[in-house]
Amino acid sequence: MVIKWYIKSIIQDFRQPVSYLIPAVIFSGCIVFAVSWLCGKKSTIRHKIPFTFFLAYFLVIFRIAFLCRKPGSRKAISLVLFETWGQSFHMHAMFVENIIMFIPFGVMLPILFRKFRNGWLCVLAGFICSCSIEIVQHITQIGYLQLDDVVTNTTGTLLGWLAWKVNRKI
Repeated sequence: MVIKWYIKSIIQDFRQPVSYLIPAVIFSGCIVFAVSWLCGKKSTIRHKIPFTFFLAYFLVIFRIAFLCRKPGSRKAISLVLFETWGQSFHMHAMFVENIIMFIPFGVMLPILFRKFRNGWLCVLAGFICSCSIEIVQHITQIGYLQLDDVVTNTTGTLLGWLAWKVNRKI
């Protein structure tokens, strides 16, 4: 029963970001194809599709992290580990969602760039990306600067990289 509630809560929370995905993929596809055409590169569809999805993913993350809240609305800093786990099922679900949100980052980075096939570099990139998001959110006061977000996002990157690694071996 509890697991069913978690899944239902996560699906509800992901409805809005998923609704951004189709326009982001269309926009990203246009950008990737236009840039490759303008640069005269003869890259194949096999190379353009992963870049299109990575750019779309980046745009959705940008939208979630920076455009869904009013600037100046959040000013707090939380450096307490696992504070966002909270006492409610909804807080638990949000904690898990932060992990899920960065799994695609850990999968797509090694697909697109060979150097990120090294697990440490891929996870470090996820850590740096998450820290950057938190710092910009704090400066613009669009989101709380939370240690938990960095830890959960970095964990998501690691899980994504592990999924890529397992899939590559198979």
